[in-house]
Amino acid sequence: MRNPIIDSHNHIIPHREPVWGWGPRFTAEQLILAMDRGYDVMGEKRQIDKGIVMTGLGLTSVEHRDIEEAHKYVLESIKKYPGRLYMNAVINPRSWKSEQLEILSEWRETSNLVMLKLHPSMHNYYLPLYAPWLRNESINLIFPVFEQAKAFSIPVMIHMGESPYSMPAQIAPLAEAFPEIPIIVAHSGANNIPAMPHDAILLARTHDNVFLGTSWVEAWELQQMYYSLGSGKIIYESDCSPRPIGATLRLTTNLHLAPPLGVGASQEDVYKMIGGNIAALCQIPLN
Repeated sequence: MRNPIIDSHNHIIPHREPVWGWGPRFTAEQLILAMDRGYDVMGEKRQIDKGIVMTGLGLTSVEHRDIEEAHKYVLESIKKYPGRLYMNAVINPRSWKSEQLEILSEWRETSNLVMLKLHPSMHNYYLPLYAPWLRNESINLIFPVFEQAKAFSIPVMIHMGESPYSMPAQIAPLAEAFPEIPIIVAHSGANNIPAMPHDAILLARTHDNVFLGTSWVEAWELQQMYYSLGSGKIIYESDCSPRPIGATLRLTTNLHLAPPLGVGASQEDVYKMIGGNIAALCQIPLN
């Protein structure tokens, strides 16, 4: 497949999302329909070739579901669309201990598992920091997830965007503890605090294994990312649903335009950002 477009951040759920409240549903079929619309990509009409999907986050945090129940619809959908959809398993480390994570090995083999997701704000925990009183308990929660990612050679996506649990600089100790694990900063911290992408840029500049997601990021912040990091560390993500799948795609592909509307990025660089980078990190086949 030449120059695939891969959306690295989608949520599907067959009913209303139980925490955020969006809905009444966003099904795999609705996502595929959105992926198959024609999008203007540097003057060419293109579809989204593949999408990495997550469950509705509320299913991982309320009503005491186990990991299999929380991901039931995602697993069914990937079996229905195995060439289009890939799995990012959302891990609630407060509820699902190491023994429950053993199912991930099966999903890696049978259900297109290509990434793991942490959401410190939704599940109320600090990432491991430097002070012992913040670090030790967090290590017990988070390190098993990273050990799983290490065993599978897949990235970890971490939600960022709120105080006190989800500020980009808090990723630094994890990036240093697991330098071989690619870490994707979801939203680059931008979805609730607009200034945070600048912190995320500094984090990515100083840690080789940190990559930045594009959802909720504004055009001028994307330009700063490109000038600071180049194309190799920028990962297209839409956060659909609730975000429209094409909104951030257009912002990212607009980097091809000459300044001040873009940065004059080459077509090769744009296609890395909207597909090539995530395909390489997640080992997604391009056939």
